[in-house]
Amino acid sequence: MRTYRFIVNHSAVGTMTRLHARALAFAAMLAPASAMAAGAGAPTEAVLLRPLSIVNTDDLQFGTMLRGVTAGTVVIDPFTDIRTTTGGVTAAGGNPAAARFVTYGGPLQTLQVNRGPLPVLTNGTGGTMAVTQLTLNGPVTRFLSAAGVLDLRVGGTLAVSANQPEGVYSGTFQIIVTYF
Repeated sequence: MRTYRFIVNHSAVGTMTRLHARALAFAAMLAPASAMAAGAGAPTEAVLLRPLSIVNTDDLQFGTMLRGVTAGTVVIDPFTDIRTTTGGVTAAGGNPAAARFVTYGGPLQTLQVNRGPLPVLTNGTGGTMAVTQLTLNGPVTRFLSAAGVLDLRVGGTLAVSANQPEGVYSGTFQIIVTYF
């Protein structure tokens, strides 16, 4: 049995907070290519996936929220993208969504998904918010499809303090995929 392990870092940014999951994958995992749409004049991009790779396709976004005089949370469901709030937090728009990744390997290959430390988001002026949980859209150990592909989604829980300072918050988190 050979084990391959890839760590993908994700940065976090927001309008009172949007957690980006931009994959900073190893160069050996990705081979980008470019093409022009025939007759359209608009550039398009394609990513050629090599076996044992992971690519970020959507960001974890908590969306825009209003702070309250009491603490609360914002939760993004990794299965449905539905945002819920508790306590003094009020949802106020944005495009809340779970992060989405496509993993590629051999047909029916086993893999294990883990995360690194939970991130603390900052706004650049001293304000912080902690992500208290990152949740997956399935179990930690999974199997790729017969085509060798897996749709991996990551939701989370953000702790918002009472009278949270305004701003755009950012941070990073890791997703670790081990292929067996």
